[in-house]
Amino acid sequence: RHRVLLLGGKTHNLQLLRWVLGIVGVGKAVQVDDPAAALKLLGEENYHAVFCELDSQAQVEFVLAARRRDAMLNPTIPIFLLQGQVRRRQVETARDSGATDVLTTPISPRTVASKLRMATKNPRPFIVAKEFFGPDRRSKARPSFFGDERRKRTPKKTRYDLTQI
Repeated sequence: RHRVLLLGGKTHNLQLLRWVLGIVGVGKAVQVDDPAAALKLLGEENYHAVFCELDSQAQVEFVLAARRRDAMLNPTIPIFLLQGQVRRRQVETARDSGATDVLTTPISPRTVASKLRMATKNPRPFIVAKEFFGPDRRSKARPSFFGDERRKRTPKKTRYDLTQI
């Protein structure tokens, strides 16, 4: 049974997430309002995942602190960010800060279960570099193509029969 940390105010989204986590089988979900209190808990107790619902800038600062502080028990913990409307730039910023994934609200139990399962049972490798510490930003493994046929494929073009129009 997993222990999950919820970071954010007493919002409807976090109440719904707590209910969804209960359905998924999470044993304990601890909720805190303050990022500093969350960082303190992550340094004292072992959690399996963090779900964070703050404003975008506070989320990025929290992820950076959770990944880079020396006092963290598990700096590779999966950190999921919850956001209402997500733009591509926000996802890129979250990914570049070291977040595991960005979930858009409203959330479904199936999405939470699959994301949590993938992050805990089959986590992406972590990259440790001077400028970045977090899960590999490539979420899908793409097979490399080797051989004589490489780059010789041409895209299929759609042909339209203009006499039928």
